[in-house]
Amino acid sequence: MSNLFPLLRAGLNLLWPSGENETSQTSQTSPSPARAGRRNEGNTELSLSYADICVTRAMLKTLGLPTELVLEILAHAQYEPVVEFASSHRAVAEALMGAATSAYVCLPAEVASRNTIRRISGPNVRLKVKEIRFDVKSKDQGWTSENTTGTFNTSSWLEVSIFRPGPQFSSLGDLPFWTREYDNPQELQEQLSPTGHKLVDARPGIASVGAQGGEPPLAWYLQGNKVAERHHIDYQIVWAPGRSEGNQGAGQGDGFFGVLQEDDSVLVLARAKYPGWRCQVDNVKMTVRYGFDEPS
Repeated sequence: MSNLFPLLRAGLNLLWPSGENETSQTSQTSPSPARAGRRNEGNTELSLSYADICVTRAMLKTLGLPTELVLEILAHAQYEPVVEFASSHRAVAEALMGAATSAYVCLPAEVASRNTIRRISGPNVRLKVKEIRFDVKSKDQGWTSENTTGTFNTSSWLEVSIFRPGPQFSSLGDLPFWTREYDNPQELQEQLSPTGHKLVDARPGIASVGAQGGEPPLAWYLQGNKVAERHHIDYQIVWAPGRSEGNQGAGQGDGFFGVLQEDDSVLVLARAKYPGWRCQVDNVKMTVRYGFDEPS
């Protein structure tokens, strides 16, 4: 495998003759060109598309490399589109005496929307989401009257819904549904319904977590807040088809990628249940890694 690196460097230098690819200029977290892009509030400007990848393959092949080795080099380098969707606006879901539950959309992200497909994909290929990494900074209300302090047996959590647009969809930014607090995802669903949009009602039973008990399967449990923790905690959760990684109290996203399809967007929601409970989210980011299904 070590023999790949000189070949990789030679191939990438064809793209960045200065010897520094865009990643080194824009991201401090990874040396991979898959990280390239300028971080903006909401999403990252795309640096790689299917057309870019095809050009890179062709350049590497001019070195006399066989197609199989070219593909192996790019796979090893994780040379693929990666887009970050982020929000640093504080979002709070707070269950008050008049409402037993609360829901607030922290981050709406066009993960597989038509707009994203148009920017990334190409003719005769299908865009696929290979992995989503969620980075969250959140906490509950900082106290409890229950004997659960320090555990993740909580009524303050984050969850993820799949937004499926109707025929008149243009962009998430044009919709008025992300700036108010709801009692629960069902209420959001009722607001969306007249517009032809909807939350996908397909979370499998095995993906339900206790705090979601009694609610329709509109959302996948993402992360519970540590009970009665006064300071915000940084959580990182990774979902991919057939696997998941996460902190204690994290959801596994069972069945999520079997439901997610082209045109869909992804919503991260702050949730709280029972009076006195709250979920405060200071930062949330989705890092989405893409691939392509190509004709054989």
